[in-house]
Amino acid sequence: MSLVVVGVYDLIRKKHAILRNFPVVGHLRYLLEGIGPELRQYIVTDNDEGRPFSRDQRRWV
Repeated sequence: MSLVVVGVYDLIRKKHAILRNFPVVGHLRYLLEGIGPELRQYIVTDNDEGRPFSRDQRRWV
């Protein structure tokens, strides 16, 4: 029910074209865009890639 309300609200929205054209998926895009730096920091990089110290070494300090 709440997704329907969000979808209808986004369809009448004038400001954001992405939310107007893709109501529910647009919110997912903005959510992933917001947490992107954290995902890149903890998922993409390895624990031993940090310079001058790896993440494992920093954890012990």
